[in-house]
Amino acid sequence: MPSLSRTVAVGLVLLLTQACTSHLQQKEAFLQEAGFRAVRPVTAAQAERLRALPQGHMTHVTKNGHTVYMLADAKKNLLLVGGTPQLERYQQILYTKKVDPEIENRAFDKAIEMDGGAWGPWGGMYGPFIGFPMMY
Repeated sequence: MPSLSRTVAVGLVLLLTQACTSHLQQKEAFLQEAGFRAVRPVTAAQAERLRALPQGHMTHVTKNGHTVYMLADAKKNLLLVGGTPQLERYQQILYTKKVDPEIENRAFDKAIEMDGGAWGPWGGMYGPFIGFPMMY
């Protein structure tokens, strides 16, 4: 039995590691979609500063009244950098894709309803296929 519990423990560790990795990759993809720039360190000092930042977590720095948000990934030698507009867009993307994935569909449906065209939201009284050639 000890080998079975050891196997299960190793499997759990691998599963958790994979989940964390895919979570970070997803976070990075959302940040880039929101307009965060990918910056790679060029000098050894820049690489050292990258490794000193909290890995996989958003941090911010305010200088001369401007706030910059960053996410460091030393394993990929990558720093994602954006301002307040990019952070707000990231939060919208995160909400849309994680909290309420149907929000995009409802926005599309609402746009059709507000169109007010001759067809209306459901294709008028006779449905959306009136006026189109029938395919048998």
